[in-house]
Amino acid sequence: MTAIGESLRKAREEKGLDLDRVSDETRIAKRFIAALEDEDFTVFPGDPYAIGFLRNYAEYLGLDAAELAASYNMQKMQEQPAPIQELLPAKKKGLGLALAVAGAAAIVILGAVFLIMSGRQSSRGVSLTAPRNPTEYRVDTAELDRRLWKDDSVLFSLGQSSWKIKVVGIGDGVILDTPFGQRRLSLGEESVFDFNGDGTPDLRILIADFDKHNADKGVEIRFTPLGAAAATISPPATPDLAAQPAPDLGTGAAAAGAPSASATGTLKPENTTSTKEGAIFEGQKSSYPFVVSVTFRASCMFRYEVDRKDRDERYYQKGDTITINANNAVKIWASNAQSAVVIVQASGGKSASVDLGGAGEIAVKRIAWVKNDNGSYTLSIFEVD
Repeated sequence: MTAIGESLRKAREEKGLDLDRVSDETRIAKRFIAALEDEDFTVFPGDPYAIGFLRNYAEYLGLDAAELAASYNMQKMQEQPAPIQELLPAKKKGLGLALAVAGAAAIVILGAVFLIMSGRQSSRGVSLTAPRNPTEYRVDTAELDRRLWKDDSVLFSLGQSSWKIKVVGIGDGVILDTPFGQRRLSLGEESVFDFNGDGTPDLRILIADFDKHNADKGVEIRFTPLGAAAATISPPATPDLAAQPAPDLGTGAAAAGAPSASATGTLKPENTTSTKEGAIFEGQKSSYPFVVSVTFRASCMFRYEVDRKDRDERYYQKGDTITINANNAVKIWASNAQSAVVIVQASGGKSASVDLGGAGEIAVKRIAWVKNDNGSYTLSIFEVD
């Protein structure tokens, strides 16, 4: 066995991969992968197919695809059944001999040009692999993280009903065909769907990875069912707290300048002019537990504190998600505001997206209940210096 097969097999084994997993992730048939490692190129329909599979497999393993393709071309030339001299007439002399030599040289040059051009086409992202059949996956209660290709689809089931989401394009963005029409999502962007129209999000889709210059690499999409998360924030009964004191937000209204609200529910900051505020849910009869869901579209150091007692801090990467359950208030800190996508979910199926800030900004926010002068409650977000 020469360098091609040895290099491929060694790289695969060092990564702890088996042929089944490689076939699933590269969409190359298992028999073709084994043939490449055994250097049995007779199973391929032709040289372009062999070179295309070889390049794709080498790139997947992190090897130099161009170098392996060149080794393949050299090996094929060495395996020619007859040398060039034998293709020349035995007794050609003078001008006839010169013409024969020139013709043989032209054949060699044209063959080399063909091999070089085929390599360039492959390096530009033109797939030389055999067509693949679209695949349909299913997701209901468990999260699905899957690499999909154009025309692949996912069937989401909820109760007795099902909805299909299909990949119809991969370029500057990923185009999905959904029951609500086509949606175009960028890298790290997410979309939330309420399929049954009950006001509660049923499924979150996150675009985790794709190469806009090479659609043949597919797109990694994370499908997260939200039914279980929504159920955790719907208490069986909520007491009427309108006649009770405002919830303790952990600061002390007089000591720390907690915000108050007017009779119309418009928030007014006290004792500070640098705090910005905004209402998330207004006019609620009472305060109740709420959930903050965070999905990270890029790396970020993130810290949060719940009800002034539970605290957590760690470094999150693209595609990570966390769920924060709170009774009264949550304080969050993010090293890169735009990297964290925040959705606040409340009782009764209410949900709202919260904007932490722009790219590279450090965000310090506080989400808390406040009691209005008219006895109602407002869940608000405050920007804290």
